Amino acid sequence: MDDRPEEPESRQYSEQMKGKTGHKHHHGTWNDIYEGAKPEDLPWFSPEPDTDIMQLIDKLVPGMALDIGCGPGVHAIELAKRGWDVTALDISPGAIKMAEECALKAGVEVEFRIINVLAFEPDGSFDLVLDRGFLHSLEPTEYPRWTDMVAAALKPGGIVVAKEFTIDPVNRFGPTGLSESEMRDVLDRRFTIERLEQTEFSVRGQVHDGLILLGIRV
Repeated sequence: MDDRPEEPESRQYSEQMKGKTGHKHHHGTWNDIYEGAKPEDLPWFSPEPDTDIMQLIDKLVPGMALDIGCGPGVHAIELAKRGWDVTALDISPGAIKMAEECALKAGVEVEFRIINVLAFEPDGSFDLVLDRGFLHSLEPTEYPRWTDMVAAALKPGGIVVAKEFTIDPVNRFGPTGLSESEMRDVLDRRFTIERLEQTEFSVRGQVHDGLILLGIRV
């Protein structure tokens, strides 16, 4: 009988995320997480969309939305329910398969694509880019590619909403996250920043400090 104490959820999350923070090089490892999994098996899964994200988006007129690093599709599906025409991207075939199944159950249509997000070549047709936890999975050297892709995706006046981990001295699990200055600096002169605020992620009953940003494409 194994009488060792149960491993904390936050430690399990950290172990699963080791070596999996860069989408560019870890197609296989991301897909390993999703292979054979149910949404509730994922350490970052929540069945409900984040309230802080939806409060910002609900102030906008629905149009064309791009969800980058969509995972199981919770926010892409919610956007579709609220009248958005949604394209959602993830590098993991397993994630996209899961998201498609969830969208089918929800009775909504979302265009899901298996692609390295940083290699996506948008045509400037989007009114909204949503990033919940993709940017914080990248290396800092990749931030400029993220910025270029988001700028290319948005129409003039289009909105980017990004919610990422920030450096948390207490809850040290998952990606390290971005400082407030890093989050601010990721948007260059092609954008104006309307909001940058402290927020939280709730991960399997654990709370991690976060930042939420709203920027406008000039």
